[in-house]
Amino acid sequence: MEEISLRDVFFILRKWMVLIIILAAIAVLIAGVLSYYVLKPEYQTFTTLMVGKPKDYQSDGGLEYNEILLNQKLVSTYGELVKSRTVTDRVIGNLGLNMSYNTFRNKVSVNLVNNTEIIRIQVTDKDPYLAADIANETAEVFMDTVKSIMRVENVQVIDEAQPNLIPIKPRPMLNMAIAGVLGLMMGVFFVFLIEYLDNTIKTAEDVEKHLGLAVLGAIPVVKGEDIGLISMTDPKSPVTEAFRTLRTNIQFSSIDKEIKTLIVSSSSPTEGKSTISINLASIIAQNDKKVLLIDCDLRKPRVHENIGLANMEGLTNVLMGDKDLYDVVHEYEDVSNFYILTSGPIPPNPAELLGSRRMKEFLDNIKDDFDMIILDSPPIGLVTDSAVLSNIADGLLYVTAVGQTDIEVVKAGKELLYKAKANIIGVVLNKIPIEGRSSYRYHYYQYYNYYGDEQKKGKRRSAKA
Repeated sequence: MEEISLRDVFFILRKWMVLIIILAAIAVLIAGVLSYYVLKPEYQTFTTLMVGKPKDYQSDGGLEYNEILLNQKLVSTYGELVKSRTVTDRVIGNLGLNMSYNTFRNKVSVNLVNNTEIIRIQVTDKDPYLAADIANETAEVFMDTVKSIMRVENVQVIDEAQPNLIPIKPRPMLNMAIAGVLGLMMGVFFVFLIEYLDNTIKTAEDVEKHLGLAVLGAIPVVKGEDIGLISMTDPKSPVTEAFRTLRTNIQFSSIDKEIKTLIVSSSSPTEGKSTISINLASIIAQNDKKVLLIDCDLRKPRVHENIGLANMEGLTNVLMGDKDLYDVVHEYEDVSNFYILTSGPIPPNPAELLGSRRMKEFLDNIKDDFDMIILDSPPIGLVTDSAVLSNIADGLLYVTAVGQTDIEVVKAGKELLYKAKANIIGVVLNKIPIEGRSSYRYHYYQYYNYYGDEQKKGKRRSAKA
């Protein structure tokens, strides 16, 4: 079992707070509709009887103790007699009720007041007047039965039943309050069940535990828009700062062996590997390094779409010998030393082309022209292209989207890369919520607020100017 801290519990509840509130609101709404419009109101009334004649208490010698005990024992006996079929059938017949014996017993209850000689006949019905009639008629029939069977007249009516026009149920406010509490409890249980069943990578600890790899970077999620080249469009954002941290960690990871060619891949699609490749290349280029970004995804290329480049000619043309690198490469106008080589026309045999001798010779020939060559490759879990490329590259960066890909899929991708003898230098956690359950949440939250305040101040100054 995975242990979670109190802080993790807090973040889970905050993450799913909207769902919990919605479930509680639905429970309250259902309880309200049932209470006000579906369930019919029920009314309750009662008649009170006393065992023992009044004259018993007016004797010259006073009431004897034995008589009190006898009357109290009779109370229990009479209580069973009230619920007998003899009494019940007569009441049903006298009132002309269209109900069975069991239905009648469910409406009528007999309560014995402890240590007294009091019997209370209580009736619940949807008609308050019928409830009063049943209670009074039951008392009358009961007294007649006692008189005929036991030949005594020691039962007296103290209070006759009166119609009670205030329903005892349903109680809408109480029902809705209980439903709200139950809805909250069910919501909390449901979200923790979801978290428990969520078998995806969520934290750096998950990476170290299941993959045995170091986390070199953690990229926050950007909601509602495509990140694209955010390192250029928003240089002070927490996402850009995360890419700077990734750049630094990559440099430290290659102290013993210089990494000139770096593959960026993932275990499955939509984990953001192309976005990582583009922004990482841009950040490295901004550090006065000459960088070449190559779109090696010859099946579903995305680099040209994210940057806004044409893809008529590219890598495939170079490998086929039709063009030279500098005939088809694009230099990014806003960043000097940042070059992009798109995929070019999609070939029928991508894996064979990427694993060919021409690809290796191409990379060997251009290594001296660039400080870093980044290869954006297809997901390792779908095709073997990344595994083929890993044999001719210095290192591989493994991208994993938080809360998206199953751990077993990520592990399977890692095993495929190891079988291909890939040098996995580390993992990049992508799409991390700024305020989610991860070890990076507090850092990015502070950073975001810091730059947010600075940007707001700048806007105010501009307005004053």
